[in-house]
Amino acid sequence: MQPFNEKQLLEAISKGNEKAFEIFFLHYYPQVKGFITGLLQSPEEAEDISQDIFLMLWGNRSSLNTINNFKSYLFRVCKNAAYRHIERALLFKNYQQKQAEKVVSTPENNETDDKIQLRELELLVAMVVEKMPPQRKKIYKMSRESGMSSDEIAQTLGINKRTVENHLSQALTDIRKVLFIAFILFF
Repeated sequence: MQPFNEKQLLEAISKGNEKAFEIFFLHYYPQVKGFITGLLQSPEEAEDISQDIFLMLWGNRSSLNTINNFKSYLFRVCKNAAYRHIERALLFKNYQQKQAEKVVSTPENNETDDKIQLRELELLVAMVVEKMPPQRKKIYKMSRESGMSSDEIAQTLGINKRTVENHLSQALTDIRKVLFIAFILFF
């Protein structure tokens, strides 16, 4: 295989060179799939999303040579695709849960709409937490379920307090994003 020159490959790809795209694909596909697998914890879903990303790149090939920092761009596309996938999956599960509750609910059921909505939001948050990377999920649960402080978590796990705070911040950002979308779609 020839040495990998990203700029030349992107230029060739933007002109429709399939061989250049093949070289490009073989170079980046393992990285893309590995990155998405790390986010989703599902190699099968990561493979589908990775293939979709490369199809999208080929479809938009004419503009690839205009991107300054392609690797950064590519992994931002990967992250966004993975988050969209998670959001769609969570919304679909939430929809299924709502439909199941409608079938099960009876007129005698005294639960108010507020209680039902609260349960749905709790379920949505639980699903977001379950999709988090293992370390972030563990830290979030130690903080929120066990009531441990950042210092206590850092000491227990033998990591820096700042690392704990970063994980908690990212966990809350992930939850906020999904709750915002759910709020817009369902309330």
